[in-house]
Amino acid sequence: MLPFSAIWLLLILMLMAGLLFSGALRPDLAALILVLGLSFSGLLSPQEAFSGFSRSAVIALIALFILTAGLNRTGVSRILGERLSQWAGDSPQRLVAGMTLLTALLSLAMNSVTAAAVVMPLAVQAARRIGLSPSRILIPIAYGALLGGMPTLFTTANLMLSGLLRESQGRSLTMLDFFVVGLLPASLGLVWVIGVTWRNLPERSPVGQWMRLHRLNRELAELYGLKNGLVELLVEPSSPLSGVSLGESGLASEYHLTVVGIRRRGRLILSPASSESLQPEDVLLVTSGPPGEANLEEAVRALGLRKLPRPVAPEVLEAGEAGLVEILLSPHTTLIGKTLRELRFRERYGLQVLAIWREGHPIRVGLADERLRFGDALLAYGPWERIRILQGDPEFIVLQTNGEPMRTSRRIPAIGIMLGVIVASILTSRSVAEVTMAGAVLMILVGCLTMEEAYRAIEWPTVFMVAGLLPLSIAISRTGAAEGLGEMLLQQIGGASPWIGVLVFTGIAAVLTQVLSASVTAVVWGPIALQAAPILGVPPHWMGLAVALATSAAFLTPMAHPANALVMGAGGYRPKDFLKAGLPLWALSVGAITASTVGLGPWLPH
Repeated sequence: MLPFSAIWLLLILMLMAGLLFSGALRPDLAALILVLGLSFSGLLSPQEAFSGFSRSAVIALIALFILTAGLNRTGVSRILGERLSQWAGDSPQRLVAGMTLLTALLSLAMNSVTAAAVVMPLAVQAARRIGLSPSRILIPIAYGALLGGMPTLFTTANLMLSGLLRESQGRSLTMLDFFVVGLLPASLGLVWVIGVTWRNLPERSPVGQWMRLHRLNRELAELYGLKNGLVELLVEPSSPLSGVSLGESGLASEYHLTVVGIRRRGRLILSPASSESLQPEDVLLVTSGPPGEANLEEAVRALGLRKLPRPVAPEVLEAGEAGLVEILLSPHTTLIGKTLRELRFRERYGLQVLAIWREGHPIRVGLADERLRFGDALLAYGPWERIRILQGDPEFIVLQTNGEPMRTSRRIPAIGIMLGVIVASILTSRSVAEVTMAGAVLMILVGCLTMEEAYRAIEWPTVFMVAGLLPLSIAISRTGAAEGLGEMLLQQIGGASPWIGVLVFTGIAAVLTQVLSASVTAVVWGPIALQAAPILGVPPHWMGLAVALATSAAFLTPMAHPANALVMGAGGYRPKDFLKAGLPLWALSVGAITASTVGLGPWLPH
């Protein structure tokens, strides 16, 4: 029978899991509520409840975000993607293999979802070039990110399990431990994804499918229905719009027309600001189309405008200082449910949203009041300078990366620093927090990125979520919940061989991670597995490794890992696509993790 404190803790955990699964609360907010619940309930002291913010795993996580930003800012990831695209040529097999392996390689040194986010725009562009549907390559990229996170210490769950083992056993897991045990399941998984998974994926109609890169702006315009929707309106001398700012003209708010340019005395002003005052004889370049024809004609009559008869080709949007881009909402966005009007998107970002791609179709009317949904893509137009600023915003992922300046002169130092961090993590006795933070500071000192860029690179919601979850392990051990649940499970498998024990605990961890996420699974199931290990005759560090690796087997649902959620909208996937593609890979991974842990565990340093 579990003690009352353990039952109370389990009720808190069930409530938190329900809130997370339903989407009623953001994960970082739920973690902070958990911290307060543990403190106010008396299960932990205030110092223990907030101790997660001082844990080395959190410091290492912050440093890894900065290291990743240094690699991205110097163009290391992009140059690798471009070289792989050239190597792949017109072969879909080579392209899928190259991009999947690139994502796995990057995941060795950076956060898994960040690795997927870095490769995804490169993969989408390369797929367009050869006519491959993005739905055939994006799930392999997500799975590559997860598999690449197995044989490395530099993933959130692996860092957390290493910290738990240090607290309970006085021995943390090292980079070498993860590499030795994780290499087999990661390699087998990658072979399966490259050889089997991508061939069985459906062809869907996500953002930008079947486009080529020969004239990307023109084809973006065609895809989003702008090919025949660009018209020119002359501001007559008698027009009431003379002297009125664009924002006050009512063209967008009342007539749902978007002004993408103004021709004035032989000069074309692209993506004009909302404060731009209209003048007589101005020619307004606006987006319209069949859904907006009535609005267009009404605006012409009411506002003293004249529609010019000459056709306007999408090439007018290809001016060197401005362009069209597709933008996805990032996995960590806070903008879901908000409208472009509420966000003041145009004023805030200096870009105009011309259309929203949702569920296979473009929306071009009433954009200002459309509430954003996860999986939406925005077709935005504006100066490249503003687009480059948007690329640094964690709310968005810009699918087209043309025009982004890189600090290529710092590429070699960035690679050297990252390799140094990896080698030092393997060969020295220093903690991973010390090594990674030293690397992050060096990235800034040698000019790979500025301090301001380093602050922007840190995904603070993830940091707060991890810091809020870590004290949970103290409560699980102290209340007897770990011991009680472990005993209940051991009654069913008592006397079994170490192989069976590791397989059961690995399988349960791999199931929980589909619902609770890797981080929550690590802190909830990790203490239970570590306490059960000696009874099963399994060294605790073996069990810790198995559970950590199992949290990367998040293949079955789009919400199991942010990398899956990231590619869902861009690939036009449905939840059943992940289940169908991921189930064989999940079973293969659980079996390979068990075999590798028990088979190679004796070779690990003690």
